[in-house]
Amino acid sequence: MFWSKLAVELGKRAGLVATIGLLITAILGFGITKLQFATGQDSYLNSSDQVAEDNVQYQKLFGGQIMIVLFTMDEGHTVDELASAHNRQVIADAKAELEANPHILTVVSPIDTLQFSQNLLLRTPDDPTKDAETFDFTTATGSIASLATSWASSSDKEAGPAEVRTADFATTTERLSPFLGTSADVRSFDNPDWVNVLLYGNDDEIRKPLTSSFFDTTHAQMIVRLKGNASIEDEGAGAVAVKEAFADRTIEGGSTLVTGAPVLLKDINDYLRGGILSLGAIAVAIMVVILLVFFDVRWRLLPLGVVLIGVVWAFGMAGYLGIPLSVVTIAGLPVMLGVGVDYAIQMHARVEEEVVIDRASHPIQETARNLGPALLVVTFDAVFAFAALRFAKVPMIRDFGLLLCIGIAVICLNSIIQPLAILGAREFRSPTKGRDFREGALGRLVVWLGDLPTKSAIPIMLASVVIFGGGLAVEGKLTLQTDPIQWVNQHSQNRKDVATLEERTGASSELGIYITAQDPDHLLPDVTYKATGSDGAPCASATYPALPTYVVGDGCYTQDEATKMAAADESVRWLEDFTTDALDRYQDKLLVASSILSPLADLTDLDGASNVVPPSALVSASYEAAPPSIQKLTVTTDRKALNLLFITKPGDLQERAVMIEDMRDRFETATGDAAAKPPEGISATPSGLAVVGVGLLENLESNRVELTYLSIFLVFAFLTVRLKSVVRSLLSLVPVLIAVGLASLVAFVFSLKLSPMTAVGGPLVIAVCTEFTSLILLRFLEERERGFSPRAAAEITAARTGRAFIVSGMTAVAGVAVIATSSFPLLRDFGIIVAMNVIVALLAALVMLPPVMIWAEERGWVSKGMVPPEKLGDKSRYEATVTENLVPGAPDISGLNPDVPI
Repeated sequence: MFWSKLAVELGKRAGLVATIGLLITAILGFGITKLQFATGQDSYLNSSDQVAEDNVQYQKLFGGQIMIVLFTMDEGHTVDELASAHNRQVIADAKAELEANPHILTVVSPIDTLQFSQNLLLRTPDDPTKDAETFDFTTATGSIASLATSWASSSDKEAGPAEVRTADFATTTERLSPFLGTSADVRSFDNPDWVNVLLYGNDDEIRKPLTSSFFDTTHAQMIVRLKGNASIEDEGAGAVAVKEAFADRTIEGGSTLVTGAPVLLKDINDYLRGGILSLGAIAVAIMVVILLVFFDVRWRLLPLGVVLIGVVWAFGMAGYLGIPLSVVTIAGLPVMLGVGVDYAIQMHARVEEEVVIDRASHPIQETARNLGPALLVVTFDAVFAFAALRFAKVPMIRDFGLLLCIGIAVICLNSIIQPLAILGAREFRSPTKGRDFREGALGRLVVWLGDLPTKSAIPIMLASVVIFGGGLAVEGKLTLQTDPIQWVNQHSQNRKDVATLEERTGASSELGIYITAQDPDHLLPDVTYKATGSDGAPCASATYPALPTYVVGDGCYTQDEATKMAAADESVRWLEDFTTDALDRYQDKLLVASSILSPLADLTDLDGASNVVPPSALVSASYEAAPPSIQKLTVTTDRKALNLLFITKPGDLQERAVMIEDMRDRFETATGDAAAKPPEGISATPSGLAVVGVGLLENLESNRVELTYLSIFLVFAFLTVRLKSVVRSLLSLVPVLIAVGLASLVAFVFSLKLSPMTAVGGPLVIAVCTEFTSLILLRFLEERERGFSPRAAAEITAARTGRAFIVSGMTAVAGVAVIATSSFPLLRDFGIIVAMNVIVALLAALVMLPPVMIWAEERGWVSKGMVPPEKLGDKSRYEATVTENLVPGAPDISGLNPDVPI
C-alpha cells in the first residue's frame, strides 16, 4: 500500500514535489560552496599515525617543504661565477624578497654556503660571529677550519693518514699564502682567486662540505624552506612566490629553474578545482549521447536531469558535513553520475513498460510496487559495498567511501521520487501511445547473452570459485606504482622541471632526520673551544677513534665544561658515524647529506685518511659562525634539535620504505654492524617528504586487498538478510567473484603496475555489479510469481529489462571510464582498470547469472520463501495470462512474442 499511495500522491502533486525539490536543491546546493580541497598530509596520513606526528614535529622545528632554485651554468662557465658582483646581487635581491614573504621560513643560497666556508676560515672560536681584524699565519692557523684539521692531524696518528694530512696541509698553506696579510677587499667574493680557494679543494673538486649547495662545477642550488605545517593554499602561495622571484631575474653565464614538491602539490590542488568539473562535463556529454541513441523512450534525457539534481544534493551534503575533496574524491562526481543514473533509467524504463503493456490499472503504481523495493535493495548493496572503504587506512579513501555512501543514497531517493512524480503527471496529461512493448535490439541482445544451457551452471560456478581463488592467490604478488612523480601530469611544465632537476643533479626528494635532546649541551655545548692552555699545552687529546679527553684547569676547561663537551662529543661522533655510514649503506638512494656538523667533519675527510670528528665545542663555534639562514635550517634556536638532511636520489616509495624502515630499526639497535642507536638522552626520528610518502604507501598497502573482500562480505551479509536466503545472496555475487578474481589475474599475468587508487576499485566494481545482479534476480522472481517457468521468467526478464540494463551499463562504464581522460596517471590508470573490471562484471552478470539462476530455481532454491508456491507456474514465454490488475477489456500481452502482430 505504501508504494501505491506514494505513486498516486506524487503524480497528483507533481507541482508541489517540483517546488519542494527545487527548494531542497537550493539549500543543499549552497553546501557546495563550503566544499574544501585537501591535498596536504591530512588527506593521506591519519593524525594519529606516528609518521604524521613526526612530520608535524619536524615541520614545527625546521619548517615545511623545500623549493629548489637550480642554477645551471652555460657551456664554458662554472659555478664559481655565481659569486660575481652581478650574480651575487641577483641572488641577494631574490633572497631578500623571499625572506620577506610570510609563507617562507628561510632561504639558503650558494652564496650563503660560500660565506659559511669563508667564516670558518677567517673566524676563531673566541668570537665566531665576526672576522678577525687581520688575516696572518696566526689567525689562519687559529681559525675554526684550521683547528678542525689540526685536531684530525693530532689525533689520527697512523703513518699513512699522517702523511696524507701533512701533504694536504702544505697544499692548503700554499694556496692561502698569497692572501696572508692582505686587506679585506682582497679576501672578498669579487676576487675569483679567493672564491676558488673557498669553493674548490686541493684536488680541484668542489669541497665536500659545499656539495649540498654546489652539486658539481656547472650546477648549484638555492634551498627555499617554506613555513611548516602550512595549508596547501599557503604552500602554493610560497611556491608561486619562489617562481615569481626568478621570473624576471637572470644570472650571467647561466640559467635558473625553479621546482619542488610544493609546485606539484599546487598542480594537484589546481586540478581538483577544475578537473572535477571537467570530468563531470565529459561524463554528462557521453551520457547524453548514450541516452539519445540507445534509450528509446519518451523524454529520454529525464534520467540524466534526475541524477544531476541528486549529485547536487550529494556534494551539497558533503560540503555541510565537511567531507573534503581530494585527488581520490574527485572521482566521486563521474562515478556517482555513472552509477546513479542507472536508478533513474530503471525507473523510467519500467514506467514506460507498464504504460505500454497496460498490464495494470495504474502503471505508475505497478512500477512503484515492483521496482521501488528493488531499488532500495540495490542502493543498500552499493552503500554496504562503499562502506567497506570507511575501514581504509588512508583518510582520503575513507572520505571517498563516505561521499559515495551519501551520494548513492540521495540519488536513489531522488531517482524514485522525481520520475514517479514527473512521469505520473506526464501520463495523466499526455498518455504514451502504443499497445505493445517490443524488446528491441538491446533486449534481444540481452536474451541472447543469457541463453547458455542450464547444464553450464555448474561449470560457471566452479569457474567463479577457481577464478576468485586464483585472484586471491596472486593478489599479494601484485605491485603498485609507488613513484609519486608518476602519479601527476607527466606533460606539465612543473613535472618536466622536476625531471630536469633529477637529470642534471641526481636529486629527487628530501629525507630529514631530526635529532633531539632535553639538554642542549648534549648536542652543542655552550663552551668556548680552547686549543691550548696557559702553559701552551693542548687542552684536549685523543687517539682516533677514541673520544677526546679534556684538561681541567691550567687555563683550559672547568669540570662542568669538560663534562658538557664529553656528553656532546658522543652525540657528535654518533651523528657523523651515522651520516657517513648511511651515505655508504644506502648509496643507491641517498645523494648527499648536510648538517651543522658537515662543514667541519667533511674538511677532515681525505682520501687515505680517516674522517675524524672535531670536538663538540668546535662544532658549536661552527654553528655560531654560520649565516642565519643556515643556522635556521640546521639547528633550533634553543639548540635542543639538530636537522640531518639527506637529499635522495630518484626512486619509488617501495625502495625508500625499505631504507627508512632499516634506519628506524638501526636507531633501536645498540650492538653489531647495524648498530646506530643514539647516545643516552638523544633521539633520532626520520621525517620529511620521503618519510611522509612512505607513510602513504604503508597505509595504502596495509589493507588494500582486505577492503575488496570486506566489501564482498558486507554485501553478502546484507543480501542474505534482505533476500532471506544464502542461495539468493550467492547468486548475486557469482559475477562479482569472477570480475574481482579476473582483474587480479590479468594484472599478474601482464605484470601491470596498479594505480594506488585501485584500493577503491574493488568496492566500486562490487557496487555496480551487485546492482545489476540484484535487479535481475528480483525481476526474475517477479516473473516467476506471474506463473512463468524458470527459463521463460529469465527470458522475459532479459527481454523487458535488456534495454535499461544495456543503457545503464553503458552509463556506468562511461562514468568510470571518463576518469581515464584525466591528465593524472594516478586517476587515468584507475579509470582504465576499473572500467574494464566493470565491463567484465556486467558481462558476467548478463551471461552467467541467467543459467545459474535457472539451474537453482529448477531445484526450487531461488523462489523459496519469496514467492507463494501456489503462484509458481510453468508457462512459456509466449503464453498469454490474465493478471488481477488488468484493465477491463485490455488483453495481457506480457508473455506474447513481440514479433507476432496482435
